[in-house]
Amino acid sequence: MGKKRILLVEDDPVVLKVTKRRLEHEHFAVVTAVDGEEAVTRATANGPVDLVLLDLKLPKFDGFEVCKRLKANPATAAVPIIIFTASSVSWQRLIDQCVDLGVTALIRQPFQSEELLKKIRQALHLDEEGPAHG
Repeated sequence: MGKKRILLVEDDPVVLKVTKRRLEHEHFAVVTAVDGEEAVTRATANGPVDLVLLDLKLPKFDGFEVCKRLKANPATAAVPIIIFTASSVSWQRLIDQCVDLGVTALIRQPFQSEELLKKIRQALHLDEEGPAHG
């Protein structure tokens, strides 16, 4: 089986570049999108991705709307979604919204790459020390 494909959705070019590079270093295939509309399209381009790593605040429509659209699509409904955000909204409120939408994990920005990789491995059911391809 090939590398696990992650859709990385982030509108900040620096965060996008650094995160993409880190994920590729861990042997993930990374597809990127810079807004909500592009995220929904890219999630199914060339077959569904294995995981969506999603910023909450995005142009066109936000991460919650992306989640709703992905969960409503049979091709992407089961794809794990990890949201990351620097939002100043109540953390408990964000957790509640994510649970309601079926989000796999929520990470506060700025995050440590090891924390992110641990959440990704858990969501993809990968061995903690093993490679990203199965």
